[in-house]
Amino acid sequence: MSSNPTIGHEQQGDFRPVLVLSPASFNALGVALVAPITQGGEFARFAGFAVPLSGAGTQTQGVVALVNMVRTLDLDARGAKKIERAPVEVVEDALARLQTILD
Repeated sequence: MSSNPTIGHEQQGDFRPVLVLSPASFNALGVALVAPITQGGEFARFAGFAVPLSGAGTQTQGVVALVNMVRTLDLDARGAKKIERAPVEVVEDALARLQTILD
């Protein structure tokens, strides 16, 4: 399965902030599970898959992290750089919403 280029309802763009959901022990394998951060996400908001970042004390200029669009990415190969650490509450909220998809 090729995941590039993106098609359909998949998030697009050359650079996009993401919320890393996987623990450091998983990330040490060379990949990370991430949710994209966006200013849009109307469907995800309505369906309950969006984690609000406003008021969470983050510098990242996104509104929501879309847990319905999670991907596993090789962060080194994609030139990722850490911007900031998300509050624990935001990550826990995202993981709880992701769990509802997996149940």
